[in-house]
Amino acid sequence: MKPIIFLDIDGVINPHRPIHTAPVDYELNKKLANQKNDPGFLKLNIYFTNQIYYGFDKTACILIKKLIEEFDAKIVLTSSWRLLYSKKDLYYLFKILHMESAFMDITEDIIPRYKAIEDYIQKHKVTDYIVIDDADLGQHFGFHQIKTVNSFTLEDFIRAQNLLKLQKEKTAES
Repeated sequence: MKPIIFLDIDGVINPHRPIHTAPVDYELNKKLANQKNDPGFLKLNIYFTNQIYYGFDKTACILIKKLIEEFDAKIVLTSSWRLLYSKKDLYYLFKILHMESAFMDITEDIIPRYKAIEDYIQKHKVTDYIVIDDADLGQHFGFHQIKTVNSFTLEDFIRAQNLLKLQKEKTAES
């Protein structure tokens, strides 16, 4: 089984910032539809698209993508964004970030979030995984969690890389 990255959005790839009034690119959905040859972008909310394209932390997104590529990992979204947007919208979120092939699933609408993750792990018999979140879930996931502060950094990436390597070695020994 491929390793799973249980991914939060706010505070991980969408940094906490003071509210700002950046101009909205009303042509962005058209540009993306043409660039990616996908008319599905035309159906997205323009503010949703702009937030992802212009508001997400580019470095954090690149580092998450590097983890995915290095470990052939899949993403299961745990963020509250899963409650606000459809799975199709979330697919496009990851398509904007060039990670759509890694986007596998979302956790169920269970509160608190750690229970939704535990439920997913149990139901799908997940053995190799990391939880990347700005909430402290360490008491539930121990060394499987990477707790971010504002966004996913190079230091977080190195920790995640080491945790996934250790799990891969442990799985290989079993």
